[in-house]
Amino acid sequence: MGLDKWIKKDDDEKKESVSKKKKEDISKEANKLKKFSLKCSKSKCNYQKTLMKRSLSQKDKICPRCKSEMKIKVK
Repeated sequence: MGLDKWIKKDDDEKKESVSKKKKEDISKEANKLKKFSLKCSKSKCNYQKTLMKRSLSQKDKICPRCKSEMKIKVK
């Protein structure tokens, strides 16, 4: 009666191993992402944005305000 909570069943072990695998997969995906800090090259515009992506597209590199190309810093 009282010892049942100490005995692990096969189902419980499977659930624990699945949750550990999911955590490992998430951490691997996070390692693939890069943090890009983009700043507009025009001093009057001064627009900034930060993106978390694997790689930047051409659309990301263009300033939405003034349509000029932005400076890129990888963190």
